[in-house]
Amino acid sequence: MFASYQDINEYLRLKNAGEMKMGLERMMAVLKKSGHPERELTCIHVAGTNGKGSTIQMIASILKEQGYKVGTFTSPFLVNVREHMQINGTMISDREMEEILARMKPLISELEEEGLGSLSEFEAVTAAAFLYFHQSSTDLCLIETGLGGTTDATNVIMPILSVITSIGYDHMSLLGSTLSEIASHKAGIIKSRVPVITAVEQAEALAVIEQRAMDCSSPCFRLSHEFNVQPEGCGEGKETFLFTSFYSQRKQLEIRMAGEHQVRNASLALMAVDLLRHEMNWVIDESSVRSGMKKARWPGRFEVLGGVPSIILDGAHNPEGIRALGDTLERHFAGRDIHVLFAALRDKDTKEMLKPLEKISSSITFTGFDHPRADCGKALFEKSTMDEKFCNENWQEALNHLLQSIKQDEVLLITGSLYFIGKVKAFLNTP
Repeated sequence: MFASYQDINEYLRLKNAGEMKMGLERMMAVLKKSGHPERELTCIHVAGTNGKGSTIQMIASILKEQGYKVGTFTSPFLVNVREHMQINGTMISDREMEEILARMKPLISELEEEGLGSLSEFEAVTAAAFLYFHQSSTDLCLIETGLGGTTDATNVIMPILSVITSIGYDHMSLLGSTLSEIASHKAGIIKSRVPVITAVEQAEALAVIEQRAMDCSSPCFRLSHEFNVQPEGCGEGKETFLFTSFYSQRKQLEIRMAGEHQVRNASLALMAVDLLRHEMNWVIDESSVRSGMKKARWPGRFEVLGGVPSIILDGAHNPEGIRALGDTLERHFAGRDIHVLFAALRDKDTKEMLKPLEKISSSITFTGFDHPRADCGKALFEKSTMDEKFCNENWQEALNHLLQSIKQDEVLLITGSLYFIGKVKAFLNTP
């Protein structure tokens, strides 16, 4: 019943649902009418340009191994809108979603009558997640921001930890054109005396986070300062590394998410676990840490499908993400010809995204897909400087052609947008 935003829009009768709405007034109002379920949740809040979902999945996997009941709220979804809210890796059921939305429906009407306007799609889903996690008696909820931080719909919680993964150039029309401006939005999730963990490296962005933490009297744990990570090896889709902090030293840790950027994300997860364990008295065994890290998965992020030829799905959708993707391909698929199927949203910096992609690709096929913000294949094609470039606006036709034409020892990479990856996964019937 509830598989898309459209299903939720029609059920709730949201007005201008697809509109991106910033600010917390509507969220606070609907949550007040719902009895403020978010105030009863124990949460970790995660912001950043890239790496939020991966970091969340690693923390969740460790805590699930220990026996905790862990809620995760992540975005965007790939195939089904109910993916947004999961408990121990299982998404909310249709019945549970309908029951929660039925509770929200009259409250949303009241907001409109009071002149606050209708909720956006993301606000409705966020409020529903808080209600779901509250009624499910979760031990911990991992909450990912949708956009920015300060005025994001999720920024109504009082977390026990805040995490800022990375800062890069994305959503600049809303968050600012400089790293410090973007960092200021992300740093808005930092709350008074709540520890913050970050892997942000750029000096100008890190300075903003450090200042915000100081102003809030919040302990600040920084990668390469209060904790460190050192890659030890890679191969067969896995990474091994060493992690050290004030609290622990762990050798030969293993994750099954490929890429040095995932090693950095893993360090954030481990620092969070160290604080939970040593400062907040959570019971977390070392065996749960190691097995949880190994079992952590995040679909659509350097997801290698079985079979021949190798097919990689990666939702990299900004220049930083594409650069990390390129580095990971060099580490795990060096010497292989890589053919790319690329689609993206028109509000992304696709010209900058294509520069690192063109360096590692043997060919790129540009296409479009059904999304209100999707760019057309022709527009993307014209931005590319590749010699071996092609355009086919029908992405299913383009995909089938590539599958039939590339050689067994070559690689097919599908990338450019998580929304696009979701459609490809549904088409390929990939779980």
